Amino acid sequence: MILILFGANELAMRRRLQELKDEADGGTGMLLTNLIEVDGRDAKPHEVLGPAMSPPFLAPRRLVLVEHLLERFEVRGGPRGARALGPWDQFATDLAAGIPESTTLVFLGQPFLAQGQPRFVTKSNPLVARLGTVPGAIVEEHPEIKGKELERYIREEANFRGIRFHAGQVPREKLEPWEELPPETDPAAVIASILQGDTLLIANELDKLALWSNGAPVDALDVQRVCAGDREPNRFNLVDALMDGDLATALEMLARIKRDGENLQALLATITDRYRVLAQLVDLLEQGAPDDDISRVLGNAGKYERLRRAAIDRARRHGSGKIRLAYQALVEADRTNKLGEVDEELTVEILMMKLCALAPSAAAPRR
Repeated sequence: MILILFGANELAMRRRLQELKDEADGGTGMLLTNLIEVDGRDAKPHEVLGPAMSPPFLAPRRLVLVEHLLERFEVRGGPRGARALGPWDQFATDLAAGIPESTTLVFLGQPFLAQGQPRFVTKSNPLVARLGTVPGAIVEEHPEIKGKELERYIREEANFRGIRFHAGQVPREKLEPWEELPPETDPAAVIASILQGDTLLIANELDKLALWSNGAPVDALDVQRVCAGDREPNRFNLVDALMDGDLATALEMLARIKRDGENLQALLATITDRYRVLAQLVDLLEQGAPDDDISRVLGNAGKYERLRRAAIDRARRHGSGKIRLAYQALVEADRTNKLGEVDEELTVEILMMKLCALAPSAAAPRR
């Protein structure tokens, strides 16, 4: 059998390889003797064809795994196109003459980096296309999982591990003083937002969640605490910087958030949520509300004097007039982003500049 295995879903490809290894071993315990791994980065055609033509030893099959070869022929961006096949074109012709029935020859195309960007082997790869013409060859692609399909995939993987997701709005009372509610209410959506389509990372985080929850229900905040890494502190610090008029710090936090691959739509939701709380605080202060009401709006942060005083100070520096202008900027950003009138990153940066311009610096002298 000749299998061309490639794509962005690394977990699916690893599971497929394990199936092939189990078939090759056949319960004999002789897999190591019959598994030949070829590094295709500098391999020559005869270094693949030779092992593929050899019979297995005391096992039902011989597994020849060729890695990093397909990546050599993938377009990597820039002015250069795909690399010419050269001797690998003749190699495909030689393969067409046939290999032993007892050999499983696998060409594995894994995700790789090119010019600092993640890239994947695709069907347009010239070597994939050429090998696909060999009689009996199987082309098996495991593409990147996205959108709702990714969330469904995460739920299935969670169920497999006995994780019980609980979707719905998390009460603010559950928050610690330094925390923000995740913009998503579905735990699967939180994981999808944080990890995108990286199935290996998703598997690792779900394994961690399974141990942490020990059968208890898991909500969106639990996922954020266990899986988010630096995502939540970066968002928290970014909004604090916006409310303090500190554009430099806000842009630094934005760079970290983009580096970590966070969904910018989720960031916009977080900014809106924090300004909603700030607006409630402004109203209470203008009404002369008691401290208990103010603390209640702030949630757990209201229990800590330093955080409570910082929030009150920001509300007083803004006032109702600047809060209204902030809401206008938030609505405009949401509109242009949803209509696609402005690039998403540019939308966020413009919004940040507007909000910082509205916010008197925390260090500015008061009159």
